[in-house]
Amino acid sequence: MTVIEARERCGGRGFARAYAGDGPELEFGGAWITPWHHRIRGLVAAHGLSLRPRHAVTRRLWLREDGLHEMPSAPEDVTAHERAIARVAADSILLKKGLSENERGEALTGVSFRDYLDRMNCPAATRALFSAWWTVSGNGDPARVAASEFLHSCSYDNGLAEGMINVWTDTVVPGMGVMAERMIAASGAELILGAPVTRVVQSAMGVAVTSGARVLLGDTCVLALGLNQMKIIHFEPELSATKQQAIALGHGGRAFKLWVKAEGIPVGTLVTGDGSGIEFAFAERSGADGSTYVVAFGLMREGNHPSDPAWVQAQMARLFPNARVLSHDWHDWLEDPFARGTWVAAFAGHEALFDARTWQPEGRIAFASSDYAREQAGWFEGAVISGEDAADAVLRLS
Repeated sequence: MTVIEARERCGGRGFARAYAGDGPELEFGGAWITPWHHRIRGLVAAHGLSLRPRHAVTRRLWLREDGLHEMPSAPEDVTAHERAIARVAADSILLKKGLSENERGEALTGVSFRDYLDRMNCPAATRALFSAWWTVSGNGDPARVAASEFLHSCSYDNGLAEGMINVWTDTVVPGMGVMAERMIAASGAELILGAPVTRVVQSAMGVAVTSGARVLLGDTCVLALGLNQMKIIHFEPELSATKQQAIALGHGGRAFKLWVKAEGIPVGTLVTGDGSGIEFAFAERSGADGSTYVVAFGLMREGNHPSDPAWVQAQMARLFPNARVLSHDWHDWLEDPFARGTWVAAFAGHEALFDARTWQPEGRIAFASSDYAREQAGWFEGAVISGEDAADAVLRLS
């Protein structure tokens, strides 16, 4: 068995490394796992890793148009705000039950996040609050990505957007990349790093996989790639029309994740923004020198410049006006040639392309990715589930 990895490291969208080159080890990709991610928890124990509990939220602040507040909405908007919160909660539970419409006949699938918010006609501050949680759930263009991405995430904790963070209980230490390395080593497989695959040819005799000048032959192949990464691969024969459509469309995950080192921010502080720039910021851990490391999210869109220290300084000044920003660090997943996006975000009206049933084996090729896992899509747990299903398919093909 051979594992071919495009990068010079393992881990995919998990990427733990030293902050700013010489700081503490932080996760620049997917980080948190939930209490029900039993596969990941089992692998942590089996491969000698550990779990770091997320710090509790000890203070909650909302940025509104007139500054920071202890309450999400202005007094005159409380009734409309609570009505919107209740609507989202009800819709998320209905969607979780498998319904595609609510009791009003309003669509829960096939509708974009922007259109969903427009339909509710909620106050501006409420809309900004939902937008902040969107950056850590739907994480793409609100006009194109399905509102169901947001609603699914709300359903994790009784339908409340604010409850999303309650299920982010632990981070794998030292990181998902180390877990992947140890899993591969334990399997006895040969690992080839720095070898992007550009061609997959299958016949009655087997599968030929091309990476650079190297061609590897096998009886079967598990293609462990998400939708956006498959665009550079040529398949012979061509994949089914539905798979080709899914690959051509890709997914819309376009969030950014920053780590910001600052002074004057109590650990446990959570601030959400006004619908622009950095929209979600959580003071996640203390530094050895008394500083605080804040993890922050927003969308990669016009006007947002997460690589620019001045822009980050200005954004943090809005959310933490009494803090002093020392530095920041990030990884650009959109420009990463072997990611081409962040976690999966289905486009409205095309949700079926991300269904696991669309990604059943073809010939001697099985497919595995968190992007289209039958359960827990978008999480590392989903990647493991999809990998198990692909392994079972390969065993049946062999």
